[in-house]
Amino acid sequence: MIYPQLHFTGQVWRLPYLPGSQLLQITSGCTWHKCKFCSLFPESQLYQEVLDGTYTEEPEIERLMEMRTLIDRLNIRVNLLGHHISNTVPITGALPDDKAAILREFDKAIAEFPEEELKSYRSRIWHL
Repeated sequence: MIYPQLHFTGQVWRLPYLPGSQLLQITSGCTWHKCKFCSLFPESQLYQEVLDGTYTEEPEIERLMEMRTLIDRLNIRVNLLGHHISNTVPITGALPDDKAAILREFDKAIAEFPEEELKSYRSRIWHL
């Protein structure tokens, strides 16, 4: 299979046990921005905004809406493994078969969870 050439912002970190997997960059930067040793995005606009103190983190609801939009628009067969602690809405499933159920989970979370609760959850994860 021939894969299209993709453009990535910053340094690409590939897990050693997934050497041939396709990578899809859906974010730029990280939520921590405090590691003294990090060299992921040293010359990016995002990095400069963090240094200048002008960076504003997106609301948790917006993150959920972005993930929902991504999943809604994916038209490929793919396994989603997003059931890790940093996701406020843990998801696992195979597209396209589980798409409707996953979208319902996002819709429910977006409608029912207040921003303050989602932000509080994320703030309690010490390693983020």
